Amino acid sequence: MHSRFVTIAGYKIHVLEAGTGPLVLLLHGFAGSAEDWRPTVAAVANMGYRAMAVDALGFGRSAKPGDAPYSLALMARIYTEIIEQSGVTQATLIGHSMGGKYALATAVLHPERVNGLVLVASDGFVEASRLTMAGGWPLVGPAILWLSAQPRVVRMLLTAAFADPERHLTAEILERGRAALIGADNRRALTALSRQYAATDLGLTGLRTRLGELTMPTLLVWGESDQVFSVEACGYAARSEIPEAHLVVLPRCGHFPQIENPRLFQGVLTGFLAGLG
Repeated sequence: MHSRFVTIAGYKIHVLEAGTGPLVLLLHGFAGSAEDWRPTVAAVANMGYRAMAVDALGFGRSAKPGDAPYSLALMARIYTEIIEQSGVTQATLIGHSMGGKYALATAVLHPERVNGLVLVASDGFVEASRLTMAGGWPLVGPAILWLSAQPRVVRMLLTAAFADPERHLTAEILERGRAALIGADNRRALTALSRQYAATDLGLTGLRTRLGELTMPTLLVWGESDQVFSVEACGYAARSEIPEAHLVVLPRCGHFPQIENPRLFQGVLTGFLAGLG
């Protein structure tokens, strides 16, 4: 497994990759990074695919500009150009949480580049809270970021994201979550992202109304105990709005089924990828 950088639309984007074969892009969630996908990258590579986890613009080791548009259109362009630079015409996208929203935007705007979708506890099916949108306000935004980065708050938020936090919430996960919220570069990017939230919302951009246009095979994976984007509010909505989408609900999992039950998650993923031919 190795990491490298590509330049897309003038931005340096970091990717973590392994394996050879059909291309699979893995997109992380908010305050996450490609590192969150490391075990899955290895598993997908062992299945016979070229697995590539991408640090989203503003996260991980990718560029963190304060003046980027941070729109769904830009994110879709980045992933599409990564596919093209990889020397192939299509890829399967696996998106977790925020990454699911980015994967959906890419599939709607560039369907010719996506041959399959896997959405894991995906964002995009709830309205933004006032607190989320307030992240871009002067003074208020920095205060929210400062509070969110406090160790006790990070632990509280991540504890709620796992069905069994005592078993799965490791010191490494806690540190990665906190590290994504501290430092001038991270805070500048997160503030810019919050300031332009309307451009990254499936509903406000009109892209959610176009989900019915999707024709590629789509797998939805949710944890039955997800308290961030619950299967009742989001998983069923995704299944009803995306044609022929297949929903799999994993028991004893919260918002991170790929971490809480990696064997079952990877088994479901293996069957889906094999079915794409």
